[in-house]
Amino acid sequence: MNQDFSRRQDYYQKIARAFLKHQTSMFFLPPRDLALIAEWEKLQIPLEPIIEGIERTFASQITKKKKRKIYSLGQCEKEILRAYSQYQERLVGKKSVTVDRSDKIQRVRQEISSFLHNLSPDLDFLLPTLNRAKTILEAESLEEAALEELDEEVDQLLLEKAPAEETEFCRQETREDYPGKTEEELREIQRIRLIKNQRRKYRIPYLSLFYY
Repeated sequence: MNQDFSRRQDYYQKIARAFLKHQTSMFFLPPRDLALIAEWEKLQIPLEPIIEGIERTFASQITKKKKRKIYSLGQCEKEILRAYSQYQERLVGKKSVTVDRSDKIQRVRQEISSFLHNLSPDLDFLLPTLNRAKTILEAESLEEAALEELDEEVDQLLLEKAPAEETEFCRQETREDYPGKTEEELREIQRIRLIKNQRRKYRIPYLSLFYY
């Protein structure tokens, strides 16, 4: 029991330290970020790719033309999942990676087809983007970067079309979880949270392979 508690404590503390060393205005992680770490623990994502993903997220902002400040672990999740996917590939070897990649492509196709089959009229605005993703996934040479761009397009559409009451609820929730943050900081955290809420609520599939 004590050993398991010590292992879990080490897991949480190392992730928190990796993030907070870049965020000197924060002294501890809010409940939502701790809940996210709990999700990663449940998925058995090792520390190595998580810390690598956090470092990549902050490093990428240096080279990006359109820079976004990083205020929450949720903003690091994309790079963490990408790092975890690459971590798994390193473990299984080249031959298995090819098979695994084919499986992932098939899973994304199935997720998109299932979603489109039950598509609500309220989400019709996603149809052109998802159809473009299907075309990319059926191509002989897969462009993973193009799928990532379409994921970002889906995120932007979800932000623009989110119901006002859900946007307001998310705004209030963010303010409660992150007291003392500036308006700019709150807007960015709210943006990430609202997108994630919309994707979960409507079970909108991710298009990038590293999510699978």
